Amino acid sequence: MQNTIKVNNKEYTILYQIGQGAAGKVFKAQYQNELYAIKKQEFFGEGELEFYDQLIQQKFKRCKNLIQIYDFEQIGRFSYIVMELGDSCLYNELIQNKIDQKNIRFIIKQIGSGIKELHEMGLAHRDLKPENILIKTIFSNDKNESQQVFKICDFGVVKNISNLKTKVVGTPYYLAPELLTNNNDYYSTKCDIWSFGILIYEILTRQLMFKGKTFQEISNAILSATDDYISDQINQLKIEVDYKELLKNMLKVNSNQRYNIDQVLEALKPKSRSTSRQRQNNFSMNPPPQISIRSQFQNRNNQLSQSPFKQIQNFNIIQQQSIIQKPQQYQNKSQQNNLSNVRQLQF
Repeated sequence: MQNTIKVNNKEYTILYQIGQGAAGKVFKAQYQNELYAIKKQEFFGEGELEFYDQLIQQKFKRCKNLIQIYDFEQIGRFSYIVMELGDSCLYNELIQNKIDQKNIRFIIKQIGSGIKELHEMGLAHRDLKPENILIKTIFSNDKNESQQVFKICDFGVVKNISNLKTKVVGTPYYLAPELLTNNNDYYSTKCDIWSFGILIYEILTRQLMFKGKTFQEISNAILSATDDYISDQINQLKIEVDYKELLKNMLKVNSNQRYNIDQVLEALKPKSRSTSRQRQNNFSMNPPPQISIRSQFQNRNNQLSQSPFKQIQNFNIIQQQSIIQKPQQYQNKSQQNNLSNVRQLQF
């Protein structure tokens, strides 16, 4: 790799690679004493040029919970995207067990705000997962206080809502069931709500809701799940009651019955004191079992041998996979629970 790259006449010094996946590579770079992330990926066509130009010119500049896009240029058969550099990502926080229970609602609300910003721009992300949630640490002017800001990144499969035709994109564990069937020609932003629900489940439990060794196994697990099955699994969790209700409404098999992002954010608002006391009485303050957390996550992405900080992970973006036929329902719920926890898949 060359030591510099010029994007729209700005020459960036490439420091080192910080991420790699099916969609391309990400490098840490420097320009005029400022640090950036530069993503190099295959050029997808004129629509991509128009898309990133739109983001750079107006839209993302006002979005607190979306990673900032600074520049974009096509050079030969590659696209170069200059982005804000994160300090860490949610995936790293999870595998290192750094998520404080008392901060979970704050984290979820920030991710939800980022999704709302996308949806209000007429965009669906389609690949929400822990690796695509970056963390920026913001310090006060006197440097005595800091706050983490969670930002959605990796817009490689973001799509305008008006063009959301059915094709399998995203990471299999987080795919909505409508993306795995051939029942509909179009889908909506509700696919992001499903993925967000799976992500919340993972943050709360440190477990994957749907497991499997292959794309087909994961698809079978997702497509075999009914509302009753999902509700039963959620009811068994030792989490706050309002989280249970939220997850049930986000993980409806029928996308028309799912919450939209405004309903999700409304459900995350603080309740009254009496409601809060009742919720705490019904909730075990002990976190859910943490058995084999590290191995479960680490098997999923063996590439995480680099430094856990300032990484942008872009793994397992699945594009143009064939539509999976819906399997028969599982006869025994335990069959789904026994699927392997191995999470790193290559397709």
